[in-house]
Parts: sequence; structure tokens; C-alpha cells
Amino acid sequence: MNLLIIDDEYYTVENLRQKIASRRMFSDIFCAYNITQAQKLLDEQEIAVMLCDIEMPGGSGLELLDLLRQKKLDTVCIFLTAYAKFDYISKAMKLSSSDYLLKPVENEELFSALEKAVGQYDRQRKNLLDTLYADYWKESELSLMEQFWLDLVNRSIPPQQEQIQNELKRRKLSPSFAGVSCYLLLVQCCPDKLQYLDHSLLDFTIKNVLREYFYSPAELPVAVRISEYVYLLALPAAGRTRGQLLARCQDAFRQTAGFVCYFPFPFNFFVCSRACTMASFHDSFSPMQQELYENVALTNHVFDMASSPRDTAASMPELPLSRWRDLLLSRQKESLQADIDLWLSGQLHSGSANRSILECFYYSFLSFLLNQLGSGQSELSARLKEYLPTQKAETAFLSLEALKNAVSEMLELFFALFPSPSGKANAVTVVKDYIASHLDEEMTRESLAALVYLNPDYLSHMFKKETGSSLTSYIIDARIAEAKCLLSQGSLSIRDIAIACGFQNVSYFSKQFKKATGMTPRKWGR
Repeated sequence: MNLLIIDDEYYTVENLRQKIASRRMFSDIFCAYNITQAQKLLDEQEIAVMLCDIEMPGGSGLELLDLLRQKKLDTVCIFLTAYAKFDYISKAMKLSSSDYLLKPVENEELFSALEKAVGQYDRQRKNLLDTLYADYWKESELSLMEQFWLDLVNRSIPPQQEQIQNELKRRKLSPSFAGVSCYLLLVQCCPDKLQYLDHSLLDFTIKNVLREYFYSPAELPVAVRISEYVYLLALPAAGRTRGQLLARCQDAFRQTAGFVCYFPFPFNFFVCSRACTMASFHDSFSPMQQELYENVALTNHVFDMASSPRDTAASMPELPLSRWRDLLLSRQKESLQADIDLWLSGQLHSGSANRSILECFYYSFLSFLLNQLGSGQSELSARLKEYLPTQKAETAFLSLEALKNAVSEMLELFFALFPSPSGKANAVTVVKDYIASHLDEEMTRESLAALVYLNPDYLSHMFKKETGSSLTSYIIDARIAEAKCLLSQGSLSIRDIAIACGFQNVSYFSKQFKKATGMTPRKWGR
């Protein structure tokens, strides 16, 4: 069962996604940031529940729900908005939304609404299935059984033995299937999505190969696609052992006896720790699903779930941010990319890499880049966030190579938006000219760095290297030089000269002037 979250605020969506994902209520959680993205996902995916903001750029959530109802889609909608307007509520009721929640929403209220929506969708689905089951005599037993296993995966069927038997009867399947012990096998294949435009043909081919390779002719060859290129096989325990199944998976990689070599992409096999019935299905399936999700490093591998599980809660090692900051600010892009790739490869070879660590690294590195822009670079930060494909960030967690590509893209965008002054002297000249013409204004290192789109630390380093003086000293020297000129003219009071040169305090002005010239402003002006 899938959930779609729609909101134009990225961090609101990410907060909701992580919070809901922790409850494992849905098999997949999709995210959209405008109506166009949402419509595309609804056309491509079977969405059970939609958690939707109302007012967004390009259209409203009410218009989207109206369109769904016109298309006769049964997606259950929960509106989450900051606006408690009666006309919104009225229209939402007419369009049969499940709930109307006001931001900020408490966790208890949110999960209560989601559970209600899931229940509503299950009832709708069962009503539809009741209609379809009248014609089930036309369907094959294999198709019916594969749909049954898919419903078990999606928790649409209660896990109690008696209810499973009743559901089998209702679907014109033998209740005896409920008592059959099976070894669960998850098969993951990772084709290049750009290479395979005809996904249905590839899916058909993979299913047929798996059925022929793993099942005997007398068995019902269940091969269920539970997500994109992930298949579930339920192999009867009678007639085979778990050891034989593990060996069969290993043989799949062999040139002579297997089939993997005939595909131009890798496979992974996840073998359950023990045989199970339909009633105990999730006890075996959940650890397999978690192991598949966390794996980002291994391919063409057999995962034996009876072995000691990997530590999926391992924390991410400390990042060498100081070294990376030096490389970034000195604009050594190739060296920085190579150093990051080496660090990530080290995680792979250490065996500690998993999806959680990759996700943590992604957001830590993005935060690191944004921090280098400094507080005075709000406009540039906004541009970087705009260009980065945050709505597709989760694709960076699929593998180590995907993360390396995402980091490379971040760096390309950073250096494209963080221009290198053609010549450091150009940036220094701009800053010096600005200082000379704004001596009466407050100037900070951050505001001057924002002027030339540089990091404050980098500008300070560069300025001192080019001028031999720190920014602070240079500004004071320029103000003292201007004060000397004004004192020589003798037309302004010392207080007015102090203010004109950016010294708001006469005492401080006198102190700095004497420090620079050896005499007070009053003596200098005589």
C-alpha cells in the first residue's frame, strides 16, 4: 500500500516522510512538491492514501482531488493545511476526503487520520475485489495466488490462520494453501533504467526465468513483483531443504548452471531464515525486506537471513570536513571529488556502508556546502537549493555509485553558482572600491564576502594575501586616511568627521587616530 505526500515545502515533506516511514504503515512513500509532479506520480503509481496541502503553486489540492474523482480513482485523501477555511472544508467533504487536518498537526492526530484512511482504502479495495471475484473462474490459479501473496505483502489480508483460509475460499483458492510451509526468496535485479524502455517485457522475462529455475514442474510457480525489479518467490518446503535453496541461488551465478550471466545487470538473492506459513509470513519477510533496503554495496550476492545480521544501526564515521573545506575554498574540485570518492569507497571496503549511512552522508554533505556560503549568501543559498534535485534525493541512497554521482552533481552546481573571480585581484579590487565609497557605513566580513559571492573565510585569506592587511585593519586605515583629509580642510568638527568616517564613538575614533598617527585628531588639525 503506497502513500503520496504533496507539499511545496521540501523540509515539511521530508519531516512527514521520515516520521511516517518509522511506523512502516506503507510499502512505499512517494513525495511531490507541486500539482504537476503529483499528477505524474498518480498516473504511474497505485496510490492508496494521499496526504496533501491545499494551496500550492500551479494549482490546489482540491483541484487535484476533483481530478482524481473524475478519473474514478479510489485514492483516499487527507488534507493537511494551515488554513481553516469553511469553503475548503465544505469542498473537501463533497469530494470525499478522509480528513482535514490543520498545521501544525500532532503525531497522534496524524497517525490516527492515516489509520482511518488505510481502513477506508481497504474497505474500498475489498468492495472492488468482491465485484471482480464474480468473474474469477476466467482467471488462472497462478494469477489468483500471486495476487494473494501480493496482498499478504501489502498487509491487505489479516495474518490470522482462520481469516487467511476464509479469504482463500472467497477468492476460489484452496484453503489448504494456508497450511503449506514455504521458503521465502526475495530476488533483486538492478537494470539500468535508461537501458530498458520496455519494462513490461523485461518483467515478463524475469518472472519466467525465475519460475523455470527455482520451481519444479509440479509446483505452482509463484513469482510476485512487489516493487520495481524486486520479486517474491514462495517455494514449498516439501521436496527441498533451505541448504539446497541457498546452493541453488549460488549456482545462479555460475556460467554453466545459472542464468545471471545472461542478463547485463547484477542480481541479489535474500533467503529466509526458516520456512513459514502464510500466517507467519511477516515474521520471515520483514527482516528480508529490511536487509534488502539497507544493502547499498553488495551485488551478485546471496544473503542468508539465518546468518548474523549486519549492524544496520551503525553510526556514520566522522567526516573530514576541515580538509574538504580547504579543498573547496581553494577550488580544487577534482582533488575534492577524489577525496570524497576515496572516503566513500572506504566505507564499502569496511563493510559498514548501508542505506542509512548514505542518507546521513547526503544531507550532511549538502548542509556542509550550504554552510560554506555563509550567512550573507542567502540569495546564493536559495539558488543552490533551487537547482539541487531534492525531490529525487532518495535515488542517491540506492548505491555507493549513485551517491558518488550525486556528490559530483552537487559540486558541479556549487562551483557553477559560486563563481571564481577571474583573478583574485578582481574580487579584492571590488572590495577595496566598496570600502572606499562606504566608509561611513557599517561593514562586516560577511557583508563584504556576499558582495563578491565568496565565503567569508576565503575572502579574508585572499584579501590578506593580496594586500598584506586584514580586512579589519584595512577598513580602519582607510577611515583614518579619510579623517586626515577632512581634518586638513578644517571645515568639520571632530565629531562630524568621526561619523563621516564610520566611527560612531568619538573616543574610539580618537584612540584609533592616535594609534595610527601618534597624535590626537585635535592636534593633527591644528
